[in-house]
Amino acid sequence: DDTEFDYDRFWAGRQYEHESELLALGKLVGNRKLKVAIDIGGGFGRLTKWLAAHSRKVYLVEPSAKMRQAAKKYLTTYPQVAIRLGQAEDTNLPNKCADLVMMVRVIHHLPNPAPALAEARRILKPRGLLVLEFANSLHLLARVRSWFTGRPIMPGPVERRGVENIAAGTIPFVNHHPVAMQKLLVRQGYKVVRVLSVSNFRHRVFKFFLPLSVLLGLESFLQTQLAGLYFGPSIWVLARR
Repeated sequence: DDTEFDYDRFWAGRQYEHESELLALGKLVGNRKLKVAIDIGGGFGRLTKWLAAHSRKVYLVEPSAKMRQAAKKYLTTYPQVAIRLGQAEDTNLPNKCADLVMMVRVIHHLPNPAPALAEARRILKPRGLLVLEFANSLHLLARVRSWFTGRPIMPGPVERRGVENIAAGTIPFVNHHPVAMQKLLVRQGYKVVRVLSVSNFRHRVFKFFLPLSVLLGLESFLQTQLAGLYFGPSIWVLARR
């Protein structure tokens, strides 16, 4: 709810990242027709539109009043979307109500994601699906920096990468180790179904030299191939309850 932060402006010039995430959703969810989907921390509804095209009912759960207000405007033509106050650890939704839960660009604010994963499991139906995105501490540039500095990338689930001070308080920004995150999912009662490496070419050098269509073509082809290497800055996981 920081009055000085403009989320629309944040996404200006990030079409590649947005389109890459839509590609990932298409690969993980495919053409499934969902009765109920939930977008936890969905912000102004950037990816909720995609869910709405594949679901009879969508709940956008968002703690920020500013974002909820923006979502009402952004999703005005999607009557199947209900916008609710809630947060990752407490969605205020009933048990076993959802076929799919999505958390994108949420876990990088949670040094301890276990309560959020437990909450997602609570509201998922048996064999329901979780689409989870998190910032990758093991991405290629991090490994290059580790090689030059001699500082190992810790195998633990969290690598702190700074904080942002805003009017509402101090918000952590954290990377998560992809192997540790998958182990945590298993401990929380999920089965990992598929992993993707996403936004693999978001570095400004790639954007400068290659047109968007080429970047997205490479992205689409390599999201699966690079997943096992944990190459990109963003890892997407499809897990089943």
